[in-house]
Amino acid sequence: MNLGHFPLPSANGALAVFAAGAVSYVASFAPSNWIDAVPTGYTSKSSYSATPTRSATIPENSLPGEGLQKPGATDNSPAAKNLQKKVALMEEGRQFLKKQGTYTAELSKQEVVGDELLDEHVMDLKCREEPFSVYLNWKSGDRGREVLYVEGENEGRLLAHDGGWKSRLPAFSLDPECSLAMRDSRYPVTSAGLGGLVDIMCSVHEHDLKTGNVLSCEHRKDTEFDGRPVHTFITTYRDQKSSPTYRKSITLIDQEWNVPVSTHNFTWPDEDQKSLSGKQLDEATLIESYQFRDINFGTQLTEADFSRDHEDYRFR
Repeated sequence: MNLGHFPLPSANGALAVFAAGAVSYVASFAPSNWIDAVPTGYTSKSSYSATPTRSATIPENSLPGEGLQKPGATDNSPAAKNLQKKVALMEEGRQFLKKQGTYTAELSKQEVVGDELLDEHVMDLKCREEPFSVYLNWKSGDRGREVLYVEGENEGRLLAHDGGWKSRLPAFSLDPECSLAMRDSRYPVTSAGLGGLVDIMCSVHEHDLKTGNVLSCEHRKDTEFDGRPVHTFITTYRDQKSSPTYRKSITLIDQEWNVPVSTHNFTWPDEDQKSLSGKQLDEATLIESYQFRDINFGTQLTEADFSRDHEDYRFR
């Protein structure tokens, strides 16, 4: 998956959007009959502690295998019902985002690009739904890097400059899906933000429901993230044949806004990792993590927020 320059989910449902560090887990968070543990930063309310358009780009090798059982929407299993519930909530979230129009947030992401799990990137995000526009300012990693993309402007290219001493160099324009723009991202900037995450995850899970590649999908409502109550969905996949890239996903959906505010996705273990289990297996197989904190729908963004000439930006 590629949420790339801005995080998002990925095919076969192990979604993507944005998260932090070599993920640690709160072992005491969940009861013994729950699937493993949930990454640090989630608080249980129970007794347990602890594309120039908006089309999604899904890696070809992430799509589930064909020729599998296809229960689809008629499947009455608990897994299918919970997956359908997850999709329905996010579809409501998509309408909520359209109504709100603009928002700001802090975005954290950590991804495997190539064969390497990169360091966590934390950035400030400004986003407008129509015309789709996004501004990003790195707070960690390449601190000071800025990226600006506005649908329909700059010949469909993003505007960027690197951080550090390179910020003194002139800004450059790039195709959002070129190798340079994607050098440390799994998804292009055109998929950035909450709306992009919703679009990809819904598409992925609709495919999951048709192919029947999901082994289990558990739904809990006793969790908080960033001080707000969330739905927790833990999805596991049948096998690597039906889901080549994703083994498991943990997604948190805000209970008021119905948008995914956090997702961690895990791939299949290598030969030397197959003896691992539980949180150790998840730590070793993290493939992408996206988290949105300090989301603010009350800030009215203007054209100036998506202009290279903004007084606080450093596009030269």
